[in-house]
Amino acid sequence: MNGVRKFTKFFPVLVASLLILSSLGTASAGASPDPAGAKKTRPPKHMQFARGVDASYVKRVEDKGGVYKTADGKTKDVFRILAANGVNYVRFRLWNDPPDGHANKTEVLALAARAKAAGLKIMIDFHYSDFWADPGKQNKPAAWESLSFTELNQAVYDYSYDVVNSMIRQGTPPDIVEVGNEITHGMLWPDGHVIMNDPTYDTPAQWSNLASLVNSGISGVKATGSKAKIMIHIAGGDNAEMRWFYDNLIANGVDFDILGLSYYHNWHGTFSEFSAILSDMATRYGKPIIIAETSYPFTLGWNDWTNNVIGLEEQLAPGYPATEEGQAAFLQAVVDMAKAIPNRQGVGVFYWGGEWISTGPEDTDGSAWENQALFDFNSEALPALKVFKRTR
Repeated sequence: MNGVRKFTKFFPVLVASLLILSSLGTASAGASPDPAGAKKTRPPKHMQFARGVDASYVKRVEDKGGVYKTADGKTKDVFRILAANGVNYVRFRLWNDPPDGHANKTEVLALAARAKAAGLKIMIDFHYSDFWADPGKQNKPAAWESLSFTELNQAVYDYSYDVVNSMIRQGTPPDIVEVGNEITHGMLWPDGHVIMNDPTYDTPAQWSNLASLVNSGISGVKATGSKAKIMIHIAGGDNAEMRWFYDNLIANGVDFDILGLSYYHNWHGTFSEFSAILSDMATRYGKPIIIAETSYPFTLGWNDWTNNVIGLEEQLAPGYPATEEGQAAFLQAVVDMAKAIPNRQGVGVFYWGGEWISTGPEDTDGSAWENQALFDFNSEALPALKVFKRTR
């Protein structure tokens, strides 16, 4: 392609889904300084390290004509390529009624069947939204907008039950379930909206609401008889804000199994800074920790006409160039960071957007992530995938 694209205006939806609102101060005065109510769920010695890839957009890519290839250029089912490279988990996000029809219940069930056939375990990521949900936005599904709070809780319960029950009935039960996606600032706004030190949203009433909604989701999952571990996933960032969030959630009676944290170098600090946060989380809560999202570019180039989220040298981590080798080294460093969490509480790393390849050079609704995918611009598997094969 000719011309130089500017990155001052990034793809708005993806940037919003990853940007972290800055901390508004120290921990809430209402939060317990020592969450004594937290149930310790240290990982058993036999707990397998999750070597995961989010594969939510596989069908979208395939519907646009995209294919996935092995490193030597052979076209194969993407889930079998992942499994052959040491991946043991895939993660699927779930949108209630997405505008483009992708990542809905029907599609996720079909993808889960393919993943199961390849021998992969499954993590389900409930957004409880029709589209992207993250710290910057947690919009209710359109069908739920006019519901009372009581009705909203019931809708969360019913939807969670229906999806997980359907997965169990088709023989693809989830192994881990995320109740909400990056819910640092709550979910299903405004009912479950929380913001640290905000007089409107950091209140007992708002925390009670959020806990009620999260517990409705957890109850819906458990009512199916599911054995899935429950993960509460927030974005990485300020340690005080992370303590504030988990302290308050636990104090309001939410019981869960795994802490899920996102780590993107461009937003969440250096390896040293984030390692310190992981150690604090492990010591404070005594729960298994999964790095639920991470990624890194193998190039600063592009392969469609959709702006990429990462496209500038200054967005890179020092010592990790935007090359195939740099991407692999970065992922290895993330895995090493998870493995170094105290008491063996680091139990997994999931790569985000690894499947989101571009499918056409002039596509203006293509991939904002193609230069961070785990497949190159020829759709061939990149060396970074081999990091999972080396990880046990």
